[in-house]
Amino acid sequence: MSAPAPAPHAEDVQPGRRAHGSLPALLRRRQQVVLRRRRAAALGLVAVVAVSGFAVTRGGMPFSGADPSGGQVEAQAAAVAVPPPPPADRQGATVAAGQDPDALTPTGPGEPCRAEPGGAEIASGPVGGAAFGASALGCTIPAWQALPPTPLEATDARMLLAQVTREQAVDPVDYVPEDLVPLRGGVYQARAEVGEQLDALFAAAAEAGHPSLTVTSGFRSHETQAGTFADWAGRLGEERADLLSARPGHSEHQLGLAVDLGGTCNYQCFGASPEGQWVAANAHRWGFIVRYPQDGQAVTGYAWEPWHLRYVGPRAAWGMHLAGEAYWEHFQPVAARAAGVH
Repeated sequence: MSAPAPAPHAEDVQPGRRAHGSLPALLRRRQQVVLRRRRAAALGLVAVVAVSGFAVTRGGMPFSGADPSGGQVEAQAAAVAVPPPPPADRQGATVAAGQDPDALTPTGPGEPCRAEPGGAEIASGPVGGAAFGASALGCTIPAWQALPPTPLEATDARMLLAQVTREQAVDPVDYVPEDLVPLRGGVYQARAEVGEQLDALFAAAAEAGHPSLTVTSGFRSHETQAGTFADWAGRLGEERADLLSARPGHSEHQLGLAVDLGGTCNYQCFGASPEGQWVAANAHRWGFIVRYPQDGQAVTGYAWEPWHLRYVGPRAAWGMHLAGEAYWEHFQPVAARAAGVH
């Protein structure tokens, strides 16, 4: 059976003659075909977004993982650092704490909105905007906020994202996490999620040729930190000790979220060692940041500590990495707002 002859283009129809109906009818049919194809393309894009869980807009244009300079954002690497997407009854947590994922009334530019638009939005909105976070609604979902939340990100964001500095103490000051577990080696402890992510980081480091990483410190209680600071002060004097050690109640180690690492070379020379450089470049993939960067004493109040990692969760760690932000002092308010922490 031979295939039917294709309909002529509108410009091929001579005046006064009909080809498959009148010219207006033909144009209407062609417009309907184009519209159906666009809708199908939009649905295909939404399927990709739904599978990847990574739907964002940047400046009203689809953002699929390329930064403005053309470099590729390594979003796929985050998959090794976060658990599978949460059950349906927890999907709202991937949008914003306490926010209905079906809500389509963002309060202003930059506010989270639903990542997976429905059919009506696809039909009525522009293909790019509707398929990638409904940019026509005037909202965006930064890439790091689109990552599925870890248990701590979903249930204990206040302590996970806590800002602890020279001036700002742990709250409450005698806080002790309830989920401390032994870290590899069994000498030190940290919160359970920190231990899991640290194991994943160590495994990746070994695969990359850096098998010598070790844990040299973990959770410290208020009392233990008091002894640590007193020891430094006794050896160096209080003024010098203030640059190297936190006073009791002002240490991130008390949160159960900080670990000190070592390797072929510990403390200051850890930053120049191959494994230390690998950690600095890759820690964000598992939710860690180098809390006290080099030449950052004016911001952090402490000298460079390349060995000191703070766990802030994959979302915030990736957010800092993508933004090129080195200081938790600067990014913590952004992460806290996104998580609904006040």
